[in-house]
Amino acid sequence: MSVEQQRADAAYRYYEEMRARAAAAQGAGPAARAEANALLEAAAANSRRANDALVATYNQAPAQTAGGGGGGPDPYDIEMRLRNEQREYEKQQRQRQIIQTLQSAFSSYGLQSLFPKIAEFARRDLTEDGVLLELRKTPEYKQRFPAIEALAQKGRVITEAEYIQFERNAAQLERAYGLPAGMLDDRATVANLLTNEVSARELEERVTLAAAGAFQTSPEMRETFQRFYGIESGGLTAYFLDPEKALPLLNKQYAASQIGAEAAMQDVTIQSRLAEQITEAGIGREEARAGFGRVAGLAPLAEGRGDLATQSQAIGAELLGQEAAQEAVQRAQAARRGRFQQGGGALTSQQGVIGTGTAATR
Repeated sequence: MSVEQQRADAAYRYYEEMRARAAAAQGAGPAARAEANALLEAAAANSRRANDALVATYNQAPAQTAGGGGGGPDPYDIEMRLRNEQREYEKQQRQRQIIQTLQSAFSSYGLQSLFPKIAEFARRDLTEDGVLLELRKTPEYKQRFPAIEALAQKGRVITEAEYIQFERNAAQLERAYGLPAGMLDDRATVANLLTNEVSARELEERVTLAAAGAFQTSPEMRETFQRFYGIESGGLTAYFLDPEKALPLLNKQYAASQIGAEAAMQDVTIQSRLAEQITEAGIGREEARAGFGRVAGLAPLAEGRGDLATQSQAIGAELLGQEAAQEAVQRAQAARRGRFQQGGGALTSQQGVIGTGTAATR
């Protein structure tokens, strides 16, 4: 058997192996199918070349007949050489695929500067995951995705795609709620939010509070927030977006400021702790507005002498349902009715009659 015949036979056997492999890969994923088909095409091309070389020998005059003490190359050596060539081809194909895939991904990250590194690591014959692991150690990558390393130290994992999606959501929220440009559409801000484990849903809640607090509330609300918590209206947005402030606390402070604003609009002044207590009792703005209206109507009970009811007692009675406060208000009302039922009388002094007194002065 001639050398060309041996090569053609070896190439055809390898082609048959690749054809079986491609058939088995049809039920696998797209990447596996593509790899198997690429290997099949390469094996087919190699087999065609070997056959062409064999055919060419038939058209040439034989230079020497087989035998005569000189044997051709060992068929095993021929097959091994073909297999080594095929493996080298497969390795190069695999490296090219890794380079193409990662360069496409890193282009979308804005990290084209790492293209040479991608090629370098791939040509070390690392897997795609191995190349990515090396890339994540580079200063360029850490500068682009600072929160990934910070979260990893907390045992949290976030992919580049999830990171970029969070950035896009933040930018969309900034535009949708009319926040100052760059307040959320900023890599440092996004890294801070992600590092503090603020989810996309929580960020939206914070932005809603921030926009409402800074742009959509009454002057009384903004003034009350400043009086309660020392935050001026210009700083409300940043305050609500600060990831170090827990969202439940922000919701509580926002609701308490609404309660305080309702009181202020009824000329009733309360402190933050009482407003928070009213909030914790489940009383909303509408109920608070009506309650503070009644409290304002009870203001005269805090004046004069005898049985009085303070503003705190009036609030306890009308808004918090405190039994002791209700009894104090009732006593003050009864005492006031009793004094007025007695009517007024002439007030006298050493100089004589000077006027008519009221029940409160008797």
